[in-house]
Amino acid sequence: MDATEAVCRVNDRFYIALSLADFAAMERLWVNSADAVCIHPGWPPLYGWEAIRESWREIFRHQGPLHIWATETRVRIFGQTAEVHCLENIDTGQIAGFALLQTRAVNVFRAVGATWKILEHHAAPAQTRPQRPARFSSN
Repeated sequence: MDATEAVCRVNDRFYIALSLADFAAMERLWVNSADAVCIHPGWPPLYGWEAIRESWREIFRHQGPLHIWATETRVRIFGQTAEVHCLENIDTGQIAGFALLQTRAVNVFRAVGATWKILEHHAAPAQTRPQRPARFSSN
């Protein structure tokens, strides 16, 4: 398997762990390093695996299973580092008034031996396409 395919598989496992609120699986995916960074939507940056691990523990304690998957995935490999840019699709059907929430994410991976591990996860609400301005009447 080439590096791009391997990174895509780890990225997919990240979204499976997130969907299942599987803390043990999430823990296995991350680099245990002070260099790790995570920015959850609307949160301040978290630095270091200890802070990130606690954030996932707390999120999963309240979230429960939730269907989340990535689309529009683009991978770039830079030696021992890889970036995945994607659209996160979050099925929020169980929350009244919502059906699909989307966020943009960048996941950065580091090669650790023969395995790719998550070093950084940055997610922010996806911007909607700008609407055309309404034309004003000349009355």
